[in-house]
Amino acid sequence: MVIAIWILTLLGLALWSLVAWGLHALLGLDAGALMGDLKPLIAQIPYGSVIEQWIPGWQGLLQATLELSQTLLGWLGSAGPVLVWVLWGIGAATLLAIAAVLTVIVIVARRALAPSQHATA
Repeated sequence: MVIAIWILTLLGLALWSLVAWGLHALLGLDAGALMGDLKPLIAQIPYGSVIEQWIPGWQGLLQATLELSQTLLGWLGSAGPVLVWVLWGIGAATLLAIAAVLTVIVIVARRALAPSQHATA
């Protein structure tokens, strides 16, 4: 049982590392190149006049949101390696702690359920 716990933990750690690597690769992309120049596309949104009746100034709000998201993605890209390492460390430590606790539970349960040597003598 202990071997199964640690095999599953190592598999989980491998998958967690793969997720962290993917997040690092995603955050490493250039935000400007990723989002491109989307401002001309805002003017081409279908039924813009209908949207303007319901939400006045929606195009300006959408452009401001676009600029804010580019700035945020740029900041995340520069802080990405640190964030990914911290998240990976927290996740890896959690997986290892859970495996250690489960191992201790299994060992204690085995000892409690094992027949006593003093009773058979």
